Amino acid sequence: EYVEYKAKEHGVEAVQVDPRNTSKRCSTCGFTHDDNRNGESFECQQCGYENHADYNASKNIGLQYLRRRQNADDGGAPVDVRLNRGTLNVSGEYAPPASTEA
Repeated sequence: EYVEYKAKEHGVEAVQVDPRNTSKRCSTCGFTHDDNRNGESFECQQCGYENHADYNASKNIGLQYLRRRQNADDGGAPVDVRLNRGTLNVSGEYAPPASTEA
């Protein structure tokens, strides 16, 4: 409720998604396994993708939201979801942030 309240205050939509297996599923290839997560570390046992486990889970949550919105009656999903570091589109393609170095 607090997140929804703060999001609304800043003009941001807050949506709940099912978090089941989001920290065990690889956000790159989709492989889900208990051994993919070890504490705060995530390493996919299938494709080798590595990242912080919570960041990998946040990418999965963003993908779940985008895919759910694709079939919505109100026009579908937005083009992408902005993450702390980069963007994620409905196809699961991740784009890191543009470099700020000149």
